[in-house]
Amino acid sequence: MRITRKILPLALPFLFSALANRVPAQAPSGPGTPANVTQMSPMEKAMTAGAGDQSDSATFEKIKRLAGEWATPLDHGEQMINIFTPFAYGTKVFAQEWENGKYITSTVFYMVGSELRADHFCDFKNEPRYTVKSDIADSKVLHFEFREATSLAAHPMHFHSTTWHLVDKDHLVQDWYIEGGDKPEPPAHMEFTRKKLALQADGTPTPA
Repeated sequence: MRITRKILPLALPFLFSALANRVPAQAPSGPGTPANVTQMSPMEKAMTAGAGDQSDSATFEKIKRLAGEWATPLDHGEQMINIFTPFAYGTKVFAQEWENGKYITSTVFYMVGSELRADHFCDFKNEPRYTVKSDIADSKVLHFEFREATSLAAHPMHFHSTTWHLVDKDHLVQDWYIEGGDKPEPPAHMEFTRKKLALQADGTPTPA
C-alpha cells in the first residue's frame, strides 16, 4: 500500500492532462446532432484495445469451436491426433493428444473469473499451466503464457509456451516452445486438419 500512495500523486497530473487534452470531434451538421461528441484520446484507445473478440471469454468460445478430431502427419508416415471435447455443461474443454495410437498428453481449458486457463499434462512428465489470450492484432492467434508448473524439479524440460493459429474452421497450426533442456530445442511445429470424429469402441481414434 505504501507504493500505491507514493505513485498515485505522481500519476494524477498525467491523468488530468490526458483528460484535458481530449479533442472535440467535428460535429456533423443537421438537426438532432449532439453537441458534446468527443473523440477518444490515444490513452483511452490503448486502454480499450483488445476488447470484444480478444476477451478471454471470447477466446474460450474459439477453443470450444475446435470440438472434434484433428490430424497432422509426422515423420515416417506416422500421425498425431488431437481430440477436443467440451464437458461440464460447456464450462470446460478436454483436449487429448494421440501419437500413433498412444495416448500421450491431455490439456484442460477452463475459466477462472475472467481469465482463460489451460492445464497441460505432458509427456515430458510435468504439468505446465498457462493463461490463454488472443493476439491483439490478430484474433485468430492464441498465446499460451506460462503461469506455473509442477514436477519441474524432477523433469525440467517442458513446454514453456505455445502459440496456436486458428487458420480457418478446418485448419489449426500449433507451435510449442521448449525450455529447461541441456541444450536449445527447436519449436515443435504441427499443422492440423479437421477430420470426421471417428472413435473406436474403446475410445481411441480410428487409424488413418
